[in-house]
Amino acid sequence: MFSYGIPPTLFILINAVCFQLVWWAGVLAHNQLILLSILLIVGHFLLSTSVRHDALVMCVCGAIGITVDSLLVWFGVFEFNNIPYWLGLLWLYFALCLDYSLALFRKFSLWLQALLGGVFGCFSYLAGAKFDAVMLPLGEVWSAVILVLIWSCLFPVLLFISSRITTADLALENRR
Repeated sequence: MFSYGIPPTLFILINAVCFQLVWWAGVLAHNQLILLSILLIVGHFLLSTSVRHDALVMCVCGAIGITVDSLLVWFGVFEFNNIPYWLGLLWLYFALCLDYSLALFRKFSLWLQALLGGVFGCFSYLAGAKFDAVMLPLGEVWSAVILVLIWSCLFPVLLFISSRITTADLALENRR
């Protein structure tokens, strides 16, 4: 699952830095820098030796994240001035981090995954709101409570799903 000629540690670092670039581009420029996010996703696949696997994790976990955020919009937790295409791309890149820069969280206990996911997932949206990337009509406190609860479940689930996809891929490779 690592890239051509690039040491695994460097690929993990590139993965983490690119996620931050996608986050900042989306939060600060909204849809104006989606081309940068698209290029970073394409760049990930150009460097990856497990393109099929990464695409599967990206599609499955990205779709789950996009669905969760869509439901949060539907239920009035989030509001956006325009359709946030940047947020969909952010979810796709976040999914690409699950097997690389976020993989170390798999070693943590479930309760610690839930705690860290709840705290940092919530903080990410609250920070986005401070930069006017998302509006929180319920206010910061209620939105934070909702986001902590959701991310406490969502982060461990996404880690589990990506690890199951990895396990299934490895089993398939061993059959060949």
